[in-house]
Amino acid sequence: VPQMSSENFVQLESSFVTYAARTPQGNAAASPGKQAAPSSPLTPGAMYGSPASPQIGSPQSPWHVGTPGATKYNAYAAPQAAKFGAVAAQGSSSQKPPNFGAAAAQGSSPPKPPSFGAATAQGSSPSQPPSFGAVAAQGSSPPQPPNRRGRQRAVTVGINYIGMQCQLAGCINDSHTFVDILTGEFCYDVADIRQLRDDNAQGRPTRKNITTALKWLVNGSSDGDHLFFHYSGHGSQQSDTDGDEMDGKDDTLVPVDYQQAGMLSDDELRSILVTGLPKGVRLTVILDCCHSGTALDLPYKINAGLDSLVEVKKKLPHQTKPPSSGDVVMLSGCRDTQTSADAGVGLAGNTQASGAMTTAFKVTVAKHKAISFHDMITGVRNFLKTQGFKQEPQLSSEHCLNLGDCFLPEWAPPHVAPPKPLRPTTRKALTIGINYYVLPQGQGQLSGCINDSDTMIGALKEVFNFQDSQIMRLRDDRHDMMPTRANVLASFRWLTEGAQPGDDMFLHYSGHGGQQKDTNGDEATGQDDTLIPCDFQSAGQIIDDDLYSHLVQNLPKGCRLWVMLDCCHSGTALDLPFKAQLSDDGRSVKCAKEPRKSGAPPSEADVIMISGCQDTQTSADVQAGSMGAAKAAGAMTTAFRHCVNPSISCEDLLVGMRSFLKQNRYEQVPQMSSEQFMQMDSSFVNYAGKNGGSAAPAAASSAPFSPSTPVNGRLGGQASPHQYGATNDHVTTRISTLQQQIAELRKNRLGQMSNQDYPLHQPIAGSPGVWHSAAGQPGLASPHYASYSPQNSPMGHQRFH
Repeated sequence: VPQMSSENFVQLESSFVTYAARTPQGNAAASPGKQAAPSSPLTPGAMYGSPASPQIGSPQSPWHVGTPGATKYNAYAAPQAAKFGAVAAQGSSSQKPPNFGAAAAQGSSPPKPPSFGAATAQGSSPSQPPSFGAVAAQGSSPPQPPNRRGRQRAVTVGINYIGMQCQLAGCINDSHTFVDILTGEFCYDVADIRQLRDDNAQGRPTRKNITTALKWLVNGSSDGDHLFFHYSGHGSQQSDTDGDEMDGKDDTLVPVDYQQAGMLSDDELRSILVTGLPKGVRLTVILDCCHSGTALDLPYKINAGLDSLVEVKKKLPHQTKPPSSGDVVMLSGCRDTQTSADAGVGLAGNTQASGAMTTAFKVTVAKHKAISFHDMITGVRNFLKTQGFKQEPQLSSEHCLNLGDCFLPEWAPPHVAPPKPLRPTTRKALTIGINYYVLPQGQGQLSGCINDSDTMIGALKEVFNFQDSQIMRLRDDRHDMMPTRANVLASFRWLTEGAQPGDDMFLHYSGHGGQQKDTNGDEATGQDDTLIPCDFQSAGQIIDDDLYSHLVQNLPKGCRLWVMLDCCHSGTALDLPFKAQLSDDGRSVKCAKEPRKSGAPPSEADVIMISGCQDTQTSADVQAGSMGAAKAAGAMTTAFRHCVNPSISCEDLLVGMRSFLKQNRYEQVPQMSSEQFMQMDSSFVNYAGKNGGSAAPAAASSAPFSPSTPVNGRLGGQASPHQYGATNDHVTTRISTLQQQIAELRKNRLGQMSNQDYPLHQPIAGSPGVWHSAAGQPGLASPHYASYSPQNSPMGHQRFH
């Protein structure tokens, strides 16, 4: 007579298959029509079969074992790490690892996988590997990721090559550690993890079993899924057969049966994991093995220095495979030319041998689950370096990464949209050109800056789709537009004051740039970068601290500001914390994150700046006829106008400008800076950084490049920037308005008068700062110049002080 028993009163009317007692802890009923999860989540025996272990001798392995550090090696420790879980609690032999599925079959009630923390909860030896289910065993739930959208799957492979000449010690332990990370830190369910290791006859990491597991990993994936692949074992190289490798070698993973079945090449791995991955699926790959830098043939490669500097390289077009729609990110233990090491007991508190890379990942991600890509690669790099390892980890990706984004997308903070504007969005542009006509020719006077301003007006209208009424200009050949220090700062306020989400602003400056002693100790070089107004001798220069406070500091989230500085020493003239510059060969972009200055709160606006050169360089003028310019011009402005179009990316613009300058024998290296990490694959014209929210401008025409003709007077119908610094007296305002009209009539009469013949403004006797033209008419407030001396003036045709 069969009978039933239960911990509580039996619910005889309840379905036996979906049984749930009255207690709130009862199991939830399974969804109708859904197949139950397999009872053996970590043992792929049922899935992969139980192939007999091949009879492997010990011939010479395909890598150099004899050289210290050449492979992952250490003194072999017996795989006691296999003694864990429910089977270990029952006293199973240490010679054979447990079958996790069998433990579930022997259990008394729940139809879910066993608790891997049972052994620890029952007092197992502290020398055992980490307890996978420690959190569950303690009865508490780990914090759930805030942005999980789809399913999660993972495959982890650990190969010690037991009994072979190339035997390792820490790889199986690495696989255990990674399962612990997945379940304890990332909230993966053990039913969604497949583990292969060579101390388990039913889950041996043969070539066939690894490829089968990887196909299971990506099969049926869809938008929102996050897939993980972790591998710890040997990595090697073999001859490239299809010509897609720069060094002529394919990187490989080495299965336990490599001598019979061969190795897994990067081409095969890409074909299985990357090609065909649907859009919206994230695949994260962690490879703790030698020669793994480009093991998935991903086009973008990121190396980290010991400071905040990272270098981003993109493969050449003929070496790039057809792109995948999926989001693929790989963290590898070393470069292609390096080896990845095993670590002994004691590293970061490890009680058993482990891989250096896996340990570095565990330590780094444990600090902060919402860690950024930048902090992840620099954190792993710094950990390995401080522990004495020479290997340099690499971050690779299928698409260009925003290094400020979260490494684990499901742990990213929720996106907060910018507030809705209280008025219709506006667009404003300001262009400043200063030839320094107050200075003698050859002693600081420039020739192309006003022409640069004309050229930029053409680009603003033709490429960025600004209208005449949205553009303001300052230039020192017009008394009603004089770029004095007061007028420049007033124009900055006009440009950015009252900005709201959706607004677009553009600043272009062409003139001298300088440096002066830093007075508040916020510059590592001890020098502040400066812009030099036309009255610098009496009013002083405009330092980078003032530029940041006037232009960036108060901008709200959702607005956008472009800044172009065609002047010397301009690389960090806005004190923006993120910068990107090209390598010497022009093939890679170096991105650096600088510490924010004290007292300068970050802005959430999309701010991007192109400077004509680095801080230590000068920016050159070009003469008429050079670089295709019809008039004298700035080299940087000419290069920008030559390269820019509505669809060009930030990366292609920076590369194109550098190439154009180099072809014309200019050594200056343009540089980009930003308030956030730059989206280098984003359109420069329609730039939208991490925060988004900026509306793209309307479609722009694609007129060919030709320097724009000078535009008479102020271009816009908006309030003049001079009103911010002018008196409110009605009479003064009226006089200024009349003078503008008179100036227009006079300019028409003067016709094509050359700059050299243009009459200099002279001060009215007894009225410092009030100027008139050669005809004796009063004008706008203009500078009172001190007498010229070489000690306080920019010199020559380079734009520097």
